[in-house]
Amino acid sequence: MSFGTAVLRAACTLALVAGPAKAEIVPLQNATATFSQTLFGSFDVGQAIDGNFGNANGWAIARPPVGTTAAPETAVFETVIDVGSAAGASLKFSLYQSFGLNDLFRHTLGRFRLSYTTDARTTFADGSSGNGDVDANWTILHPLTAAATNGTVLTILGDDSILAGGPNPGTSLYTVTAFASTGAITGFRLETLAGPSLPEGGPGRREVNGNFVLTELSVDAVSAVSSVPEPASLIAIVLGFGFLSALRFRRSI
Repeated sequence: MSFGTAVLRAACTLALVAGPAKAEIVPLQNATATFSQTLFGSFDVGQAIDGNFGNANGWAIARPPVGTTAAPETAVFETVIDVGSAAGASLKFSLYQSFGLNDLFRHTLGRFRLSYTTDARTTFADGSSGNGDVDANWTILHPLTAAATNGTVLTILGDDSILAGGPNPGTSLYTVTAFASTGAITGFRLETLAGPSLPEGGPGRREVNGNFVLTELSVDAVSAVSSVPEPASLIAIVLGFGFLSALRFRRSI
């Protein structure tokens, strides 16, 4: 067996062992926010990760008295287990917004930004629905893609925030993909931001006060793996194939 053939077989063997990467749902816990709405019922930030996709459930930020313009707020969520590998992780965020009925009471997000942290879980996300601990060493994610249903157009801005435009539907699903360059991710941050193009300046698209209702947030992750083995590993594999080939040759004679 030639050296080139050994290398080729080694590469094929590695590919077969590694197999295709599979996305896994990231379980989230200890939802925490700077503010959660209590007007017209409870819209606690914890409802954004409770698995309830009903149209009366989710996180919202309208402040009293009725008609007050919503201010930018921040929510953070711990991952139950560390996410990603040393080579990083591909992430997909799904933001479900199901509050609107027949295009009435439009409450979708207007502008937002996503980040991650590897800080210890004991140092942030205390589970408070208001005035919660959202401070950590956050790394802003650069969105690779951003898409929405029901006509909404998402635009990735220069500060890595995402701005909603176009038709303002009653419901929409936003899907954002990004890559985190490190592993051991312990939490995610969702910043809701103001925007001059949004109703009342945002951060949501509710016409009268810039509110939104985030029904559910889910995250899928694929841990990155190195497609090229370390040099020492490659040499060992090639030598192993070479030894086997020599042994077979000796047996044949």
